[in-house]
Amino acid sequence: MTFGNFLETLRDRVVHRSQIGKRKLDRSGLRRRLDEANRILGERFRALVQTGRLEVPAELARYLEAVRGLEDELAAADRRLRELEEEEHRKEHQPSTT
Repeated sequence: MTFGNFLETLRDRVVHRSQIGKRKLDRSGLRRRLDEANRILGERFRALVQTGRLEVPAELARYLEAVRGLEDELAAADRRLRELEEEEHRKEHQPSTT
């Protein structure tokens, strides 16, 4: 293999790898868009259920319950975090006893 052939092979590999990288990046962008569309669909479905305009099919009920449970857990975690932050704030602003 000549040096020229080596450079040509190297260039071809670099071009090929960059094409693969671009396609992976494009795929990641599409995946994010799909995830966002699914999130919006779920939120709108849930809003229709909450207003009584739509009934939850039996095969989806357990997923809706799982979402509700996770929302409850998130709310509890937010409360615990807020309590810790408030406790820290109170300690920072207490007069020193020394």
